[in-house]
Amino acid sequence: MQLPTPTRRECTQQRELTMGIVGGKNVVCAGNRKTRVGAGASLLFMLTLIATLFASSAGAQEWSPPSTVWVEESGHTVDGIFLDDWRSYQEMYGSPLTEEIRQRHTLDDGKEREYITQYFTNVAIAYVPNNEREGWNVQALPLGVDALKNDQKKLEKINLNTTGSCRGLAKGTCQVFAATKHSVRMGFKEFWDLNDGERLLGDALTEEFVSLDNVTTQYFENAVLLWTKADGVSVRAIGEEATKRLKITTTKVAAPDGVPTYDEALFVEPEPETGVGSGDASSGPGPIQGGDKEIVVSISSQAMWAYEDGSLIISSLVSTGVGAVPETVTPIGYFSIWAKYESQTMEGTISDEYYKVEDVPDVMYFDYAGNALHGAYWHNNFGSPMSHGCINLPLDVAAFLFDWAPEGTAVTVIK
Repeated sequence: MQLPTPTRRECTQQRELTMGIVGGKNVVCAGNRKTRVGAGASLLFMLTLIATLFASSAGAQEWSPPSTVWVEESGHTVDGIFLDDWRSYQEMYGSPLTEEIRQRHTLDDGKEREYITQYFTNVAIAYVPNNEREGWNVQALPLGVDALKNDQKKLEKINLNTTGSCRGLAKGTCQVFAATKHSVRMGFKEFWDLNDGERLLGDALTEEFVSLDNVTTQYFENAVLLWTKADGVSVRAIGEEATKRLKITTTKVAAPDGVPTYDEALFVEPEPETGVGSGDASSGPGPIQGGDKEIVVSISSQAMWAYEDGSLIISSLVSTGVGAVPETVTPIGYFSIWAKYESQTMEGTISDEYYKVEDVPDVMYFDYAGNALHGAYWHNNFGSPMSHGCINLPLDVAAFLFDWAPEGTAVTVIK
């Protein structure tokens, strides 16, 4: 079945999934195969055979990313348009818990139909062909509605009847949903925006509140968001809860023949001779996520390239995380710039050692674990790992990128 080509909005909108999670955001548009093949080994074998025969008769085979991968962590495959969306919003989704199954659901058209469905740790999704809403061929199931119903008893002591208001809040930091009269604010609003909230989270069903176990919580139609000072925003595992409640099998499957184990490097076009990237050394690997602007960082090369409309704008050596402990690893995956500060004091404790760096210039956060692109005035050893996980830039490069890259700019970190 032929699936729709991703829209420009899908290719540029970020949610990135970050919080230090490997993998990440954005539909891959350039060269990405959009044909859905399913996880069946026999069908995959036939398609592989046909592709091989075609390549043999047509000459050199062009590179294309895999259309199906097997996720070792959870022991399940992700395929086609589901794979594209999962890679775009891994923080939101979590790991795949089932293979694709067929279930009957009532979605936004109000009619019960059978859909191809897959459950992930935090959400469940359905393939909705020929959906009139642009970019809505993948839709989240209303598991948040079910979670709120199932949690009524433990929420009895909490007043959930208040309505929302954005009065006194800055524009863009709050939204009231007309259908439910509830609002989403501040950090939850940022997460909602970055994760295609209308489609994947849906409207707010409550205001945010502090639960009895002291976790700031908010229910949405399709998900439940949590916040603590220590962990920031996270997503409750209501997809996993649903599989247990509905007794849906989550038994792991072996990787099907010919299906690669998921690694984001699979989606970076190799250079014919060196295997480093799709262009020569001076142009770097080329843009990967498909947005108008993109910053690509290679950990192995300790280098950065910035692209606009497919053309290289600037490149530089950088310094990424030293990786001595987990907290000092620069995460690999698809991200986006979600906050910018002209100057900021950075401090914290890693392995019981306190650090404080004042007046760090041109700070651009690309995940919610505290990792950022920023200038570094305290060393000139670019080309070697030096940081606690951030991406250190020469001062002039950082200043240029800060002015050039608005919030929402794609950031891709590869091996």
